[in-house]
Amino acid sequence: MADHDALMAAVIAAARDAAAEGWDGMHRVYALTDRDTYLDVAYPLDPLNELPPDALLAIPLTPLGPGDLRTELARVTWPDDVRGCVLVTEVAVVTLRGRWRRGKSFGVRRAQLAVGVLRDGYHRSLLRSRDEGDWRLCPGSLSTDGVVSALVGTF
Repeated sequence: MADHDALMAAVIAAARDAAAEGWDGMHRVYALTDRDTYLDVAYPLDPLNELPPDALLAIPLTPLGPGDLRTELARVTWPDDVRGCVLVTEVAVVTLRGRWRRGKSFGVRRAQLAVGVLRDGYHRSLLRSRDEGDWRLCPGSLSTDGVVSALVGTF
């Protein structure tokens, strides 16, 4: 259960890192690992001893190629010590602007979507509209099921 609590913090960290890179359409992937694995295997000189042992660290990887997201994710595999992953990608969000006399008016907004999953399938997601700039929990109307399934399939 501690992993589930730590997942949102890791998704936020990855989302902030990707946001600092700007808007460019790249699919950014982050490996999630625990503090001890990170210290023992990846970067043993980093001063992370103050983090709780159950914290999940988001490790940025080389961005995925510009191709179809499902195809790019199908190429991803993880070693056993990776506990989960986060994907940050750009999406188009269709919004209802209001009603016209004969129908509805829709708009499209550009947004970044950050989806984190653990090996057990537990997931969390955030959305950041280019217009608004703040990360928010994904609304229930935005289905991330396909992205979650593709990410879980990498394990």
